[in-house]
Amino acid sequence: MQARYWAFVGGLALLLTLPALAQAREVPIAFVDLKYDLINAGFDRNYITQIFQDERVEFLSKVVDKIAYLKKERRADYGHFMRPEVVDKGRRYLVKHAESLQQAEDAFGVKKEVIVAILTVETNLGEVTGRYPVFNVFASLAVMDTPEVIQDLALDRRLSSRLKSKAAWARRELKSFLICCRQNNQDPFSLKGSWAGAFGYCQFLPSSLLRCGYDGNDDGQIDVFCDADAIFCIANYLKRAGFKQHVRSTWSRAVHAYNPSDAYVEAVLTLAHWY
Repeated sequence: MQARYWAFVGGLALLLTLPALAQAREVPIAFVDLKYDLINAGFDRNYITQIFQDERVEFLSKVVDKIAYLKKERRADYGHFMRPEVVDKGRRYLVKHAESLQQAEDAFGVKKEVIVAILTVETNLGEVTGRYPVFNVFASLAVMDTPEVIQDLALDRRLSSRLKSKAAWARRELKSFLICCRQNNQDPFSLKGSWAGAFGYCQFLPSSLLRCGYDGNDDGQIDVFCDADAIFCIANYLKRAGFKQHVRSTWSRAVHAYNPSDAYVEAVLTLAHWY
């Protein structure tokens, strides 16, 4: 059976069969419904139409497959952070950004070592921020529960509840992402992040940016690809999650809110202790 896709060519929607895809961008039919869902949610029709007609729109099947079958993280997944050179690098970062880190700690009551540990685990202190267009990640995940995508990717139908849950989550994050882009007059395709849709040095999700974004260097904008802003964003997030500097029992709960993985929490707090 040939998979069918919509391809937008010159502003026209054309129904294509698989052999034609070599000459056109692959866009699932489900993207049409997603487009109108966004318009019905209150986004400007012209704005959304232009986005979905953009030649950079792409369905990321590998991302959908990875999220669909994602397994629980293990301690071994973070083993490469438990090395002397990683600790040394974190200590140098603490010195280099001492002013911003101390200001964030004073303002939010979040230990600077924990902030640096999160930056280390998330992006190697801003060096590895991801290569996936954030819009395409969330748009792809937003339709992962549709019959078309389930069939074309041969996803296990026993995962139905997970697919529905993740698709609903992705639709919420996509809306938050577009709000962020509109607020900052930013091209939705210019931001790249992880396969899970997180972006910036602090690997924030769009909803986290809307809720906890912070201008750490007082330049009038929130840029999660800037050290000072990323530092303050993390501190703000952890404070809102209940982090209390002098109550150690709150640290793990707050970090777990940042990433609900026991292995992640252990790695972050271990690094923070070594720093």
